[in-house]
This record gives sequence, C-alpha cells and structure tokens, in this order.
Amino acid sequence: MDEEKRLFGEIELIEDLVEKRFKEFKNFDIHSYPPYDHHFINHKNQKREPESTLAETIKKEWEMLEKNLPNSIFVRAYEERIDLMRAAIVGLEGTPYCHGLFFFDIFFPCSYPAKPPAIFYRSYNCDLNPHLAQNGKVSLNSDNWNPQQYHIMQVLISIQQQILIANPYNSDEGKSRKSNKEVFGLNCKAMLSILQFPPLQFKYLVEGFYRHRAHPILLIYRAEMKPEGDKITGQLFLKLVKAFEENGTYCGHHNSRVIKELVIRETSSLPQAEGGKDCSLFLLY
Repeated sequence: MDEEKRLFGEIELIEDLVEKRFKEFKNFDIHSYPPYDHHFINHKNQKREPESTLAETIKKEWEMLEKNLPNSIFVRAYEERIDLMRAAIVGLEGTPYCHGLFFFDIFFPCSYPAKPPAIFYRSYNCDLNPHLAQNGKVSLNSDNWNPQQYHIMQVLISIQQQILIANPYNSDEGKSRKSNKEVFGLNCKAMLSILQFPPLQFKYLVEGFYRHRAHPILLIYRAEMKPEGDKITGQLFLKLVKAFEENGTYCGHHNSRVIKELVIRETSSLPQAEGGKDCSLFLLY
C-alpha cells in the first residue's frame, strides 16, 4: 500500500508539473541560447558589418511579437543568436489541421529585412500540405516580399491562415491531391511523433496542449474517420488513445468495444503465438 501511495504521489507530482509549466508557457519568450536540434544552428551570418542593423531590426520585431502575437502561435527567440527563432503554430478549427501543432525553425540572413527569412518545417515525415514539403521546404511567395510591409509575425500568421487552410488541395491541380480526411489522418499521425519527440524548449507546450485537446481530437476522429469500419484508421485511433493516456489524459471511454472487436477480428487471422494465444492485439494497445 505504501508503495502504491508513493507511486501515485510521483505520478501526481509529474502531472502537476506539466500543467504548471503549460500554464506558464508564454506565447513569446527569449532564451539565452538556441536548442541544438534547431535546423539552422550551424548557419552563420558571415558579414559582420550589417549585424548591428540586423540586431536592431530583430529586436523591434521581438517587441512586436511580445505585444501582438496571437494566442495560437508560440515563438522562442535567442539572445546569443538573434538570427534564429523557433515557432509553433496551432491548426485552426474548421480545417483538417485543427488541434495540430506545426513547428518551424527560422533563420534571418544578415540582409534581412531586404531579403526574407529562411524557414524550415519540421514535418515528422508527414506529407500533409502542398506547401509544406516532407523535406522541410516551405513554399511561400517570396517574390512578393516587401521589406517595408512584411515582418516575421505576418509570415507566421500567413502560414496559419493561408497554408493551413480548410481545403488545402483544392487549388493545386498539378500536385498529388489528398482529401481532407486523409489530411486529418496525417495530422493525427504527426501528433504521435510530436508527443514522442517534441522539439526542444517546447516539451511542456506539447504535453499540456495535447492533454487539453485529446478529447476533441478523438471525437473528431470518430466522426470523420469512422474507425469502426476500417482496420488502418482503427489502429491509428488506438495508438492515439494510448499516446494521450500515456501523456496524462484518461481516454478509455473513447476506446469503444466496436473498435476492439475490429482489431480482434482483423488480428485473429494472423498466426498465433505458442500456446494458442494471439498476442498481436497487445502490440497495438
């Protein structure tokens, strides 16, 4: 009994820490150093002369971000590397990206704002938008870049409102098309990877965010993906439930008997383990 209380107390403490850090997580904050996993960590501005101008420009943008950044966008800047930023953008409701987190690493060249920043999308190997490539390339119309009008906050809002949109593949005739159902499924697949490997300095945002969004995500998944009738969507649903529960949200009531029966039925045709017991279900949940 004492052991159970001790373990329960430890779990409770961890959960309180996650909630506390999530509530304290600011939309904009400045760290001393960038994380080592930043895509542009090894990029350096070679020209020293314009550096003071770049610093002045970036610090003005820091002030703008701190005062005006939307609640659905989070940015980290760095005192020792003012030419780097990392941003997280929340997918908006009414789109197949809803309740998703999308991460971008940013590099400002010494010629900024005359030239646009370089942006790398952390795709987690999910191809879920025609303008966000799996290799990290972000397709923005940089030809129309106007240094007198554009700034990094506007770029981030444009990604959220003009790329992560309700029907991302409708206007891209020349590219492989995906339905919104497929895109939402890829969004959910990315969530699993993000929970397992959150970008550095965003761990508590990821954990707290998906604790609060777990139930809406599963409800949308049940309504849109119909996992009861399909093996692949059913398996992904079970993985989501498991990941959200491991992250601290009870989701057992979403895991309906229909889905369990689906998985049992599908796995019953596989070779059984020694002793006549099928162990494949336990690999899924």
